[in-house]
Amino acid sequence: MTPQPQLRRSQSNLGLFMGKSARTAVLVIASIWVLGPILFMVIASFKSVPEFFVNPFGLPAQWRVENYSRAWTDAQLSLTLPNTIIVTTIAVLVSTVLATMIAYGLSRKSKKFAMGLYTLFVAGLLVPVHAIILPLFIVLKTVGLFGTLLALIVPYIAMGLPLGVLVLTPIAAALPRDLIHAARMDGATEWQIFWRIVVPLMKPGLISVAILNGVWMWNEFFIPLILAFKPEVQTMPVGIVSFIGAYSTEWGLVFSSVVVSTLPVVIAYLLMTRQFQSGLTAGAVKG
Repeated sequence: MTPQPQLRRSQSNLGLFMGKSARTAVLVIASIWVLGPILFMVIASFKSVPEFFVNPFGLPAQWRVENYSRAWTDAQLSLTLPNTIIVTTIAVLVSTVLATMIAYGLSRKSKKFAMGLYTLFVAGLLVPVHAIILPLFIVLKTVGLFGTLLALIVPYIAMGLPLGVLVLTPIAAALPRDLIHAARMDGATEWQIFWRIVVPLMKPGLISVAILNGVWMWNEFFIPLILAFKPEVQTMPVGIVSFIGAYSTEWGLVFSSVVVSTLPVVIAYLLMTRQFQSGLTAGAVKG
């Protein structure tokens, strides 16, 4: 073998090695960027206030597990956690089902004004929460829902629709029409077609929408701060703020509360990671 092919092969191997090294370095940096704050949060949740300021990035001299029990009682996590689960679960389920129906209806090209309605729904993503909080406050007070869990559930259902319609409409449009026509020929009703054919085929997209909307509703702070003024209907983001005072802040309790509030979201994401990725890929390809 002549020296020139050997030189080319060496250069090719060096290029592959450099490419893999650069990709690995980027992934390591991204992992540290994401996992670093989470690790810092978990460690800080076991510290006292003086230790948090003296050694903010080090391990605690004494692991204060009692921070979690105090957070459970003092921040009323025993009350705000069930409220958050109820509000998020109902709002996600209802908004996802409604968004699926709307997306399926809009995807039928025979529907008149379908594109205009689609644009109108998606435009809801551009409306900030702060711009609608006053009319929302007046409406909920007029109908008698102010200060109840429904005052949070109803707005979340409406605000979850734009993202659901945006993601699900292209997926619904890509469904095989021959399959739906065959079901009609076999005598299936539109309701049976929707639940037995359309919904199962859109499952990855539904899970993606449920996760994205669920994470937002779980962490949303502004609406419950204004509309859930009673302690018995507050959610976790508002309850955690009770540890932050004007003159002192119980940072150990704040971080332990944040860890407790983060765990359900992380567990749900880990359980549905594959379906979440499939849904995003389906929406990207079929859109």
